[in-house]
Amino acid sequence: MISVVEAARRFRDGTLSPESLTADLLAAIEGANPRLNAYYAVFADDARAAAATAARELREGRDRGPFHGIPVGVKDLFDVAGHVTTAGAHPGFRPPPARDDAEVIVRLRAAGAVLLGKTALHEWALGVSNNNVHFGPTRNPHDLERIPGGSSGGSAAALAAGLAVAALGTDTGGSIRIPAALCGVVGLKPTYGRVSAQGVTPLSRSLDHPGPMATTVEDAFLMLEAISDLRCAPVGRPRVLLPPRTFFEGADPEVERLVRAAVARLGPTDTVELGDVQPVWDANTTILLSDAAAFHEDRVKQHPDWFGGNMAERLMIGFEYRAVDYARARDVQREWTERLTRRLGDHAVLALPATPVPATPIGNPEGSALSKLLTRLTAPFNLAGVPVLAVPVGAIGALPVGMQLVAAPGRESLLWEVGKAHEAAMQGVAVARAG
Repeated sequence: MISVVEAARRFRDGTLSPESLTADLLAAIEGANPRLNAYYAVFADDARAAAATAARELREGRDRGPFHGIPVGVKDLFDVAGHVTTAGAHPGFRPPPARDDAEVIVRLRAAGAVLLGKTALHEWALGVSNNNVHFGPTRNPHDLERIPGGSSGGSAAALAAGLAVAALGTDTGGSIRIPAALCGVVGLKPTYGRVSAQGVTPLSRSLDHPGPMATTVEDAFLMLEAISDLRCAPVGRPRVLLPPRTFFEGADPEVERLVRAAVARLGPTDTVELGDVQPVWDANTTILLSDAAAFHEDRVKQHPDWFGGNMAERLMIGFEYRAVDYARARDVQREWTERLTRRLGDHAVLALPATPVPATPIGNPEGSALSKLLTRLTAPFNLAGVPVLAVPVGAIGALPVGMQLVAAPGRESLLWEVGKAHEAAMQGVAVARAG
């Protein structure tokens, strides 16, 4: 498994080329994808051509920056010109090949990235297991009988298995951070609106956050800089805050131990009171399902049988919310965002588990029960639109455990600083490695 930083260095010192790295990854995908199902489509010919172009440009002195020649996996919600965006849906719902690239893809191409293919996701991005009835389950590289998390599970599985150097995901209730945690990689949900959602199939336009996934903190932020206008700058060591005990209730005791140990390695901490977040989770659900129902209204009415599992049933809940329910959820959103922003300020980062448990077995549990379990600690921060970084903190047996680091809106540089400090402090600490 090679990082963006290491690959970029080796491209420039001549010990590695974009063509050879891309060829190695395509061969690895061919060998591993039949059992992992991390990719729905592989752009082998396009990737080889893009890698050759990147190599030629580097030889000619046309250096586009850190992502020049870097092979990237793309969650199958992002439009890539000439390719179908399946959104993990029933074949009857599939559109024709996209005419244009999503804005994020435009930026990645401009940065010189090599697109490897479309990574797997939960159907329509509405779920956390990546057990997709239309494409089959995506499997966790650390244990093939367990979920990788979702809905960006294909991107996380590809990274953990060494089938991409970086990847794109989206996060509406935890869909970057949950699979990052369960697969032992890094996931970054930027501030809402930081990364363009143009050309991305929506789940909830009010809550969707496109963002990067990688194997290191530095790589994730380099990718964020490539797909947005952000430029991280040193801000000094922020204060680290712990939430009250209620945020750890129901967590596996070993998850709590690993997260608290990781926080302790960062130095002194303070506890911050955040109030009851159950109404916050409920508000996120109200907005998410209402938005999703609006987007899928015609599909649900015309072809409810084309939705897998309990998808149609969950979308129908969105039609049952009243306008006043939606308005009240927006009130909760405003109050929670103000409260969280005030508590964090300009120089603090909140640390807490990304998921209360490690990866669960495929099919047990599923649906709403699993979503409630795994999004309890992630969805509140979608509602606030704040930036959140998920990082590995260790493992329970072979199964990775992740921690979230949360900052106030627009304060991604704080996460960069604390994330790098965390990785330095984790040197020598055992973490899970996929097969």
